[in-house]
Amino acid sequence: MLKRTLFLLASVTLVMSLQAQDKRELGKKAPVKIEPVTESTVALPLTGGVPTYGPSALSWVAVDTMGNTFGPAIGALNPMAFDPWTNAIMLFHRGKASYGTTGQVFYNYSTDNGSTWARVTPPVNGSVAQAARYPSMTFNNPTKGSALTASLLGFSWPELVAGAFGGVGGGADESIGAGSTVAVIDAGVAPRLYSSQVPTFASDNTNLILWASDNTGDASLKLWKTVDFQAIDSLTPPTWESAAFEDGGSVTMGGAAQNGALYYGVLGTFPIQTPIQSGWTPGYSKSTDNGATWSTFKAVDFRSIPALSRFDRLYDYVKLDGFVSYQGDMNVDGAGYVHFLVQVTDTTIDNNSGTNAVVEIFETANGWDGKVVFEGIGDSSYTKLDGPGLGQMGPNSYLAFDKDKSIMVATWNAPRSLTDSLVDVYASYRSVAGGEWSAPVNLTDTEGMNENSHHMAPYVRTNLNGSYTAYVFYNYPAGYTGHFPNGEGYDTQPSVIYAAGYTFTATGVEDEVAPTGFALSQNYPNPFNPTTSINFTVAQRANVTLKVYDMLGREVASLVNEVKDQGSYNVNFDAAKLASGTYVYKLTAGNFVETKKMVFLK
Repeated sequence: MLKRTLFLLASVTLVMSLQAQDKRELGKKAPVKIEPVTESTVALPLTGGVPTYGPSALSWVAVDTMGNTFGPAIGALNPMAFDPWTNAIMLFHRGKASYGTTGQVFYNYSTDNGSTWARVTPPVNGSVAQAARYPSMTFNNPTKGSALTASLLGFSWPELVAGAFGGVGGGADESIGAGSTVAVIDAGVAPRLYSSQVPTFASDNTNLILWASDNTGDASLKLWKTVDFQAIDSLTPPTWESAAFEDGGSVTMGGAAQNGALYYGVLGTFPIQTPIQSGWTPGYSKSTDNGATWSTFKAVDFRSIPALSRFDRLYDYVKLDGFVSYQGDMNVDGAGYVHFLVQVTDTTIDNNSGTNAVVEIFETANGWDGKVVFEGIGDSSYTKLDGPGLGQMGPNSYLAFDKDKSIMVATWNAPRSLTDSLVDVYASYRSVAGGEWSAPVNLTDTEGMNENSHHMAPYVRTNLNGSYTAYVFYNYPAGYTGHFPNGEGYDTQPSVIYAAGYTFTATGVEDEVAPTGFALSQNYPNPFNPTTSINFTVAQRANVTLKVYDMLGREVASLVNEVKDQGSYNVNFDAAKLASGTYVYKLTAGNFVETKKMVFLK
C-alpha cells in the first residue's frame, strides 16, 4: 500500500531576462498564464451541443468535464497515457464544481478502447494542498503484465503558492482504477521557484517514477524520483545547471525510457559550434543509473542535416512579442536512439518570417538525420490566440511509438491553409526502419472551431488485425460548436474533454498476426553504435536461444535462453563493452537455426 508523505520542493520567476551572449542573440522564454482559480458561474449564450465533425474525423467520445478550458493548455504536458500491456487508456485532468474543484486533479480510465470511461475518486491530490494546474501523468509497468494491477500510475503538476507558480506536486495510484492515491507537494524556495511545466515519466524495467521542472529564475532543471512515494529524491544534476544552457533558457520536452536507460529532452540555449538565430536547439540528457547521474546534454544543430538544411531556426509561433515561443516532443526507439519532433522556420524572407514546418530529428549510428513531417504552416497560423490553448499551444506536436518500437505516430495542430488562423488536429505515421511519413490526416476536420488544445498518449496500441491506434484528446467549452472569444467569460465556462483513437494500417510494418513460421530479421540499425534491435518470430512454443558471436566463433552475449510461445519478439543488444567489428547473431528455436551478421562501429 502506498504511504502518504509530504516533502518540500524549490522555485523562481517565469520570464527570463534578456542577456547578452558572446555567441548569439538570445530570445527570452515566454511567460505562462495563470488562469482563474474558480470556474465561472455566469451562464453565457453558448450555442449547440456536442461539436460536429467533418467526413474524415474520428469518433470522439466525451470523457469528462473540467471547470474551465485551461487545464491542458501547455504543449509540454502529457496528461494522456496508454499502457500497451494492459490496453488501458488514462486521462488526467482538473476537476469541476459538481465533483471537485479546479484545484483538484482526477483521472479517468477506459478498458474498452475508449468507448466508455470511469472517473477515479478521490482526487489524486486529496491529501495535500489543492491548487494544481497543468497536470501530467505516466504509467509504470516494468513486468509488462496484462492485469490492471500490474501498472502503477504516476502524476505531476505545478502547484500555485500564494496565487503564483512556484511549487510542484507529485502523486500516484497503486494500480489503474484502484483509487488508493498518494500525493506530495514541494512548495519551492526562492530564488529557484518552479515553472508551470512539470512532465512526468517512468522507467521501463524498474518501479521508478520521475518528474521534472524548469526553474523560473534561471535555466536550470530540477528532478524528482521515487519507487514507493515513501522516499523521494530531489536533485538538480550538475549537467542540468543553468550553465549547461549558457544561462539562457530551457523549455522541457519531457522524458522517456528504453531498456533501463532514461532520457530527458529540452529545447534550450545550448552552446553549439555555429551560432543560430535566437540560440535555441533541441538536446537530451541520458541516465543509465536510474536517474542518479545524467550525461551532458547532447544538442543537435539541425541545420547540418541535409534534409533540413534550408531551415535556419526554430519556429517562433507568436511573433513580435519580445519572447520566443517554442514547443516540441521527444521519444526513444527500440535501439535507444532519440527522436525529436519540433517546428522549424526557413527565414529566407527576413529574420522573423518564412516557411514553417513540423520536422522529425533523429539519431542514427552515424549521427543525426531528419525528415519533414508537414510543411505549410503560415506565420499567421497561431495569431488568433482565442481557444482552449490560450495561445500557449502553437503547433503542439507529439510523437508516439508502439510497444515494439516498430512504428511511430506524430500529431500536431495546423490550419487548413497558410492564411487560416483556426486550426485542426492532424496525424501522420511512419515505420521506424527507414519509412517515410504518411500523408497527413485531419482528425477533427471542423470549420469555425479553434481546436488548439490537443495531446496524444506516448504509446500506440498494436491491434491483432495488423493495424495500430493512437489515442488523442482535446477539450472545448461545453455546448459550443463555433469559435469563441477568450477574455469575455467563455474561457472560464465548463469544458468537455473529448478523446478518440486514430486507427491506421502501416504498410510493411510487423504486427501481431500469428506468425506461420520461424524467422530472424536483420538487426536495425546496421551498422550500429552501441545499441541495435533484433526481431524474430516463433511459429510454435519452443525453447529459444539468441546468441551473439565474434568472427572467431566465441560467444560474446546471450540475449535469449528460455521457452517462448508463438509470437513476434524484439530484443535490444548493447555492444558498448565490445570492440568495433563484425559479429554474428544466431537464433535457435526447436529445430530451426538461422544466423545473420551485424556491424558495430564506434
